[in-house]
Amino acid sequence: MKSSFVFILTLIVGLMLEALTFPETLLWYRPEWALLVILYWVIALPFRVGVGVAWVLGLMVDLLQGGIIGQHSLTYVIIAYSCAVFYKRLRMYHRWQQGIFVALLISLNQLIDFWIDFYAGNAEPTLMIFMPALITGLLWPWSFIVLRSVRRMYSIR
Repeated sequence: MKSSFVFILTLIVGLMLEALTFPETLLWYRPEWALLVILYWVIALPFRVGVGVAWVLGLMVDLLQGGIIGQHSLTYVIIAYSCAVFYKRLRMYHRWQQGIFVALLISLNQLIDFWIDFYAGNAEPTLMIFMPALITGLLWPWSFIVLRSVRRMYSIR
């Protein structure tokens, strides 16, 4: 009971960080917090956390950001599935190597989001769409340490 509550609480914290407002000049440097939390849990508990949780969290991000409903759900499911396929291999890598893989997955997320926004008429082409992927990849080692310590402290399995 307690471990499920803490797990859900980490997802809520990820959503809260996702909802933080940034100044217009720093929008491109905003990390993908919710996806970062999902990626950790998919790697740590692949049989408990998967595409279903990613889909629900993606819907919540869609509602928070007021975009096209299902846009983040689609990308989160694709990223969570990709991560679930490689979770055994990812566990063997060092954290900074995992950060590179996370940055690549977030880049895929940003590319799909851009593609959807572009065809909806809400985006202009720029390479800055990959900046959140770089920032999120750099944050991966620290978020991994924090989430792993939470998982161990509350015996989340």
